[in-house]
Formats: sequence, structure tokens, C-alpha cells
Amino acid sequence: MQKSYVASLSAALPTSAVQSIANHFGTSERTILDGVQSSIAAVVSGLSQRSSDRGFLSQIMQLASTTPENAVASALSNGSLTNPASTFLTGGTQFLSTVFGGRLGALTETLSKQTGLRTTAASALLALGGQTVLSFLGCKVREGSVNAGSLPGFLAKESDALQETFPTGLHKQPIPVTTHKVDVNPVIAQSVQRERRGSILPWILGLLFALLLGFWWYRSHQQPVAVSQPVTTTPVPPAITSSTGADLGTLVDAALPDSTTLHIPERGVEGKLLAFIKDPTRTPDKTSWFDFDRLLFDTGSATLQPQSAEQLNNIAAILKAYPAVHLTIGGYTDNTGNAAQNIKLSQDRADSVVNQLEQMNIAPDRLVAKGYGEDHPVGDNATAEGRALNRRISMLVTAK
Repeated sequence: MQKSYVASLSAALPTSAVQSIANHFGTSERTILDGVQSSIAAVVSGLSQRSSDRGFLSQIMQLASTTPENAVASALSNGSLTNPASTFLTGGTQFLSTVFGGRLGALTETLSKQTGLRTTAASALLALGGQTVLSFLGCKVREGSVNAGSLPGFLAKESDALQETFPTGLHKQPIPVTTHKVDVNPVIAQSVQRERRGSILPWILGLLFALLLGFWWYRSHQQPVAVSQPVTTTPVPPAITSSTGADLGTLVDAALPDSTTLHIPERGVEGKLLAFIKDPTRTPDKTSWFDFDRLLFDTGSATLQPQSAEQLNNIAAILKAYPAVHLTIGGYTDNTGNAAQNIKLSQDRADSVVNQLEQMNIAPDRLVAKGYGEDHPVGDNATAEGRALNRRISMLVTAK
């Protein structure tokens, strides 16, 4: 069996890091090292099986070329491997999903059974293996010894050499093609040269030394990280639209005399009604009508749709807070159809609104329903927009 250079990477893991991982997962250091070795073998084999897909290989090379050389050392030193939410683990898992697709779950279960670890620990070791291979390939791409043409052959040789450490039971199963894209940095490595034969052994020894040196430097130069306050953004409140599509603004608070606080559209009818009631200079008259702007009825019917309840609840709350206020509820239609039928429909709709308010404990003697049919249009009945404006329910304050 030929020698695998990628397999040597697991031996470069710092002893202290391996001990920490083993303690966290409640197992031996030997189990962790064997698990990482099997994970590396699985990733290399998976990449090799996909090596005929040029688009896939191109994405892998881009991802590898942007993977920091010290990514593994940094993750091991800051405990990322034992933190399921770390970007190191989530990024590794995303990479593995790209390589193995739907087989990742089966691979994780196989590694779990082989090592005796829980699936969460096996998943972490697979992510470590994936990131280790990416870091390795990144170094190869950046220094020019691997390119798109030589990578398939390199992976095939490494995969053959790693068969003994591949998780048992999966090495003969082909990996189905997946359309999942690799999340890569758009910067593509340039000036990649052909593989230099005979230079792999000195290179791998140098890589191992560099990894160990990088880990030592990282640990010795670590500075306390200042805890920054999380940046909070204020969500933009959604705009409220009327039943005819008009912009009513965002929700604002309206305090009532009985300590009730309403959340109403800033340009909605509730605010207009409140302003009239609270203004001592404005007295009830026969012309100051206020149009409901969020009531909807079934077509040709007096049945209120459920979304109308919010505005009716607001009007009921206002009437409870101002018990001296009396209202006339007027119903109107456009000029389509029979005038007599329009009168009836407008009356039925006004009655329906009054009935709803009475069910909300507003005294019947404070409310009057009146149907006006197609009289008193506020829009042009020759247009669809105008007719929509004419089909309305309005309020008239008759006492306050």
C-alpha cells in the first residue's frame, strides 16, 4: 500500500488540543486521533469520487485557496471544535454536505459506531477532517503544486492510500451527484502551476512544521479579547395600508382616558375620530363623516371579513373611553346595479357594523345605522378606483 501524505496531518495535531477534545467528549486520545484519521480519509475519498465534475472541482479549489493556513490551529486553540455553533464547525459541516450530499448522515453514523462516540462528536470530527483537508489543499494550490488538471490524480492516489483508515462499510459506495453549491470566497487563486513531481515529501514535512509553529505562535501571542456590545438594529415597522390600498403609515400609540393604550395607524380613522372628540372647538354636525379604512365585506354581502375585527375593536375601545359619544354609522355603495338593492346592501352593512359594536358592549342607544346606497359619492363611479372609494362605511359623531 502506497504512503498517504494527507494522513500525516492528523499526527500534527497538538497533544494538548487532542487531550482537550478527548476530555470534552469523554473518550481516549487514541479514539480522537483515529476518528480524525478516518474523517480525513472519508473526505479525500469523497472528493476523489466527485473529481470528474469540473464545476465541483473548480469550486473546491476556490474554497481551498481562501481557507487560512492556520484555520485548524486557531480553531483547536479557541475551543471551536467543542462549540456546535462555531463558524469552524458550521462551515465544515456545510462543506461536508456539499461533498457527500444525502450520505453525510450515514457517514456520521458509521463513524460514530466505529469510534464509539456520539453522533455529535463524530460530526465534529468529520468537520475537523474536512477543514484539515481544505487547509492542506489550500496550501498546495497557493504554492502551485496542485491545479485543476493535477488535483483529480492527486486525490485518487491519496484515496487509494487511505482505504485502510476509511470508515468501514462506505468505501465502495459511490457518492450521488448533488447540485448544492460550495459557499466560497469569489477570489480565485491565480498563476497555479503544474504539480512538481518528487517534491511532495519535503513539502509535507515543511507543512507539518509550519502547522506546529503556527499553533505555538498563535497561543503565545493571544491577547485578551475585549467583549464588545452586540450591535442592535431597530426593525423598520411595517406600513399599514387601507382596504383600498392607501398608505396609513406605521402604528403609533394612542392613550385613552381609561388608561387603555391603542396601537393604531398614524393616518388611520381611529386617530381622526379621537382628534375630533378631544378637540373642544369642534362640535357635532351633519358633515364631519369619518370613513372606516380597514373594513372588508364579502362581495355583494353584509358579512364582515375577519381582518375587520382589529379596527372595530379600536372603535369600541374609543367609545368605552368616551361614554358620552354617540355615532351614526352610514353605509354606502357605488352606482353599479339596482339602486334599491344598493340601498338595502348599504343598510345591511351599516347594521352589521352596529351589531358588531354592540357585541363589544357598546350600548345600542349610542349607535344608529343608516344605509345611503349610491348617494353621496366621494369618488368617480366611472373608474374602478372611484367605485372602490364609494363602497364604504362611515361614522358621524352626533354627541360627545
